[in-house]
Amino acid sequence: MAKPDVSDSAPHPAAEEKLLSTPGMIPAFVLVLLAFGGWALLLPVIPLHVVRSGGGDVLAGAATGVFMGVTVLTQVFTPKFMRRFGYRLVLGVGAVLLSGPAALYLLGANAPVILGVSGVRGAGFGLLTVAGSALVAELAPASKLGRATSLIGLAVGIAEAGFLPTGLYTYEHFGVIVPALTATALAVVGIGAAMRVPTIFPAPLGSDHAAEVRGLALAGRLAPAMLIMISVAMAFGVISTFLPPTLDDVAGSGAGVAGLALALVGAMVVAGRTAAGARADKFGPGDYIPVGMAAAALGVAGIGALALAHAPTWMFLIAAVIFGFGFGAIQNESLMGAFQRLPKSQLGTASAGWNISFDSGTGLGAIVLGLFAFAGYPTMFFIAAGICVVIGTAVTLYWRRVAANARRTDG
Repeated sequence: MAKPDVSDSAPHPAAEEKLLSTPGMIPAFVLVLLAFGGWALLLPVIPLHVVRSGGGDVLAGAATGVFMGVTVLTQVFTPKFMRRFGYRLVLGVGAVLLSGPAALYLLGANAPVILGVSGVRGAGFGLLTVAGSALVAELAPASKLGRATSLIGLAVGIAEAGFLPTGLYTYEHFGVIVPALTATALAVVGIGAAMRVPTIFPAPLGSDHAAEVRGLALAGRLAPAMLIMISVAMAFGVISTFLPPTLDDVAGSGAGVAGLALALVGAMVVAGRTAAGARADKFGPGDYIPVGMAAAALGVAGIGALALAHAPTWMFLIAAVIFGFGFGAIQNESLMGAFQRLPKSQLGTASAGWNISFDSGTGLGAIVLGLFAFAGYPTMFFIAAGICVVIGTAVTLYWRRVAANARRTDG
């Protein structure tokens, strides 16, 4: 099997301008930005709010876990919703569900409020992430799919770099009321953007004359990319949920440094995706996976080591930079792989698979690894690093074997 043509995957200023001029592309970009912005704004805030309100680490992890669990469940069905109701309605409903209920967090930090609101918001996030990513790929010409993927990455990076620290900063200075109401206000912007999306539906299955990929064949095509995404997302779930309370232990009050660290993660996600895309131009997708996984593992392990040593808080920023670069590289590699492994009529399925791996990994990191909080916060970070090493090594060896077999077949 020859490597797919990825010569269009690197960003090019003139091409990006033409891509953005495609009808519906800017509203789609805004919706992806708002989806991840609404998610990022409260992602570290709610667990920290729970811990500081006396709710404990288990409820803090469960808040992220329930959000992500409902997100994944919704993502499974979103391709069907898109085919039945179209992109505009699905995106509009998603914007309302994600941001609208956020103000209800003001009712208290008890389990029914925290978990109930998180579940409803998770459903909205699931709709927005799958439909938004698929819409960008649907609107883009086939020759610009790589650039469209980079556009999604840019929206995610901006959201993470801007909204993660904003949420923590406003919480530290004004309490939960400001980030919660800000998240609610995003619903209005999201509805406005959704109304500007063209009235289109996903391409019918089989419309591109390619057989629908189903069952074990579908799982086989998406599994490697999903596994590496899950592993680095688990590390991100631990960092985003437990870095603020970890720094509270280290420095007394760590929300400010944690916010800056998460902003650096978001900024380096863009850098990592750009580097991976440039590498893919020359060598095809998948070649940058060892670098990305190594950086992610080193970054999250570094956080654990620094926490164990009660190191100066500024050193955590270095670890965040390293992790963010690896996280971004793997995002780009896995998303490109998912889109390229399925026909265009299954873009929604590819988008769902990638988003499910991202969000389920984030939730698993918060809940499953959060159970090890009794052994100390550093333990969670070390386990996350180990998972990255094991999964990254296994997938890299598998893909190299597949590539070697393909070369022998082509030869």
